[in-house]
Amino acid sequence: MKRIWQKIDKQLWLWSIVVGLVLTFIVTKLPFLTRVTMVEFVLILINGGFSIWTGYRIYQKQGHWGELFIFPLLYLVMAYFFMPNYTYYFGIAYLALAYLSWSLRQQN
Repeated sequence: MKRIWQKIDKQLWLWSIVVGLVLTFIVTKLPFLTRVTMVEFVLILINGGFSIWTGYRIYQKQGHWGELFIFPLLYLVMAYFFMPNYTYYFGIAYLALAYLSWSLRQQN
């Protein structure tokens, strides 16, 4: 257990929890955000950018490719409980963006 704790990227886990759980929950509860604003700004720009950063971070720290699933799974949990059904597909898109970011760095 101690080896696993030393091996995981704590900063990646922390930011994934903040963006995937906390930000998603806050966005769904803000009364002044319309669904269009939520999708355009938060889901596409912030979460998409975070997914790209996740892939780059895992490459940089020589992490395991399985860490690519952290943020998309956390997002899917919150989307299932608090967001409209059409936002589930963003979880797959975030996984694809993180994988693309990670794999393109592998080729350099």
